[in-house]
Amino acid sequence: MEDIIGLNDRGEEKFGRNFMRTLQVSGLTKNYGEKKALDDVSFQINQGEIVGLIGKNGAGKTTLLNCIAGNIFPDAGSICFENKDLLVNCEIRKEFGILIQPSFLDYMNTYDNLRLLQNAVGIWDKKLIRKQSDEVLKIVGLEGKGKTFVKSFSFGMKQRLGFAQALLNGYKFMILDEPFVGLDINGRAMVKEYIKKIVKEKQIGVIFSDHNLDEVRSLCERVIVIKDGKKIYDKGLEEDGQYEIGVESVNQGLIQAMAGIPGVEIDTEKSSLAFNNNTDLHQVIAAIVPHARIVFVKSSENDLENMLKGE
Repeated sequence: MEDIIGLNDRGEEKFGRNFMRTLQVSGLTKNYGEKKALDDVSFQINQGEIVGLIGKNGAGKTTLLNCIAGNIFPDAGSICFENKDLLVNCEIRKEFGILIQPSFLDYMNTYDNLRLLQNAVGIWDKKLIRKQSDEVLKIVGLEGKGKTFVKSFSFGMKQRLGFAQALLNGYKFMILDEPFVGLDINGRAMVKEYIKKIVKEKQIGVIFSDHNLDEVRSLCERVIVIKDGKKIYDKGLEEDGQYEIGVESVNQGLIQAMAGIPGVEIDTEKSSLAFNNNTDLHQVIAAIVPHARIVFVKSSENDLENMLKGE
């Protein structure tokens, strides 16, 4: 795969080890009439990071991915990659692997569909085109299907071909909208393992959407949740655990003691403190004891399923 992932058509390296490739989305807003499809969405994805994007149908996930991919122009905000404005310099996206509602020319065979994509990014060498096509088809389990007309493909085979299209240009970043839809167990495992492989080896960034939280958890360490066009959650999955400690009363001494421990939120009305499991529970308890009597300690997990249900 060295000819596909990491080298351009002239054989030159596309990656500098000391250069951080960061996607920065800032204040992204998109309106459809009175409906806000995206409402001031901001986040950052670094190289070597796989981020899951989840939300109910109509939450704004696909609109967000389409804005990053250049299929939709936002009404406000910015999208930058390598500190370059993607809304101005769209050429950068030629090195993005994109799988969003893949489309094909059914009356052409598989090779011709992949060739058109390669031509679009400036690759015309016939031997290189065939070599790269054969490599990605082998990766996605469509080896030997190069001369097969796409109209004969099942939905799952078309999904695999869509992933092959994304691999052809996925030198620096990948945008995947529900990449597991229509795939059997082997197909899902293939996609996940290969994403993990190229992210580890080539340090590209990936954002992908899916409704299956088990798939999300098996592939990424960080999740962004979109609800009604707004980002409501953006954390690593290791931050899921939450603690709540109830005290008899909140006093100034307790407030001052907690000021020295980042991440602790104090609710004076409930007389409680909340923090995630990145904060040392014993450290918090030790800081509370001189100032207040502890009434209870609760441990729970952020329920991403409930976020999707809107609870």
